Amino acid sequence: MSIVEKAVEKLKTLQPEPPVSPPVDVAPSHPASTIERLSGKARTVDQATETAPLWHVDQIALERAGLLPAGDEANDRLADELRRVKRPLMDNAIGKGAKVLAHAERIVVTSALPGEGKTFTAVNLALSLARELDFEVLLVDGDIPKSHITRAFGLEGQPGLMDVLVDERRQPAEVIVRTDVPNLLVVPVGKRHPLTAELFSSLRMEQVLEELGGRHLRRLVVFDSSPLLATSESQVLASHMGQVVMVVAASHTGQHAVHSALQSLNGAQYVGLILNMSCLPANENYYYSYYGLYSRGRIAGEA
Repeated sequence: MSIVEKAVEKLKTLQPEPPVSPPVDVAPSHPASTIERLSGKARTVDQATETAPLWHVDQIALERAGLLPAGDEANDRLADELRRVKRPLMDNAIGKGAKVLAHAERIVVTSALPGEGKTFTAVNLALSLARELDFEVLLVDGDIPKSHITRAFGLEGQPGLMDVLVDERRQPAEVIVRTDVPNLLVVPVGKRHPLTAELFSSLRMEQVLEELGGRHLRRLVVFDSSPLLATSESQVLASHMGQVVMVVAASHTGQHAVHSALQSLNGAQYVGLILNMSCLPANENYYYSYYGLYSRGRIAGEA
């Protein structure tokens, strides 16, 4: 039995518990390398972003949208679980992981199917990473069909990711929104386009990604993606990432779906598997190897 099959078999036996939050439908030249950028050798900053007015993040609105847990106890439990999840991601980003990864500063949060908690996880992971003193976090809404982060943050109608992909005259820094949450920036979806998969696979996409994160000191870029088996562009987006966090709903996602989603990845990335809505005690966390990490957490939420 392969590593993937063993990991999936263990996940298959677990039972769910009610979620804490309600369900939600939801050409740079000579860029610095990841290690140089994160070790402090690259000093280029986005001047337009630094001087822009701060965008207010309405945490009550996020809670109502199901993207933040309700209640202090739930917040404390989630914060503790996210510390376990983010530690290996940060180690990889600064080159302290088991191997050096290309574009380790790019992290995509996804799932096999809708309703497994990936948007909830992306938002809370970004907030948790932003609390680290040594990192700035850019949260990108890459779930083009749902654009739930864009709507929840009140950024509808703002230029975003799709606009800079379509119009090469537009600079990626123009669509970065600096928020009043310390160290947290957001990029909305922008105007939808029928050729999303083609735009994601273009040379322009790689240029935009370099500008969004690769030229900035200690910036982690966290993408919320559509599910891997739900849209064609999600697999293309994941191929640009150095780290993949895949959310799996306990006793909800079938073994075949998990296996198919994992096989759709390119094999060069660090893959972290979060078991969501599990009935396991919070202190029971296990890790599996699959080009990196499989982690069993108890993150809740279904966005």
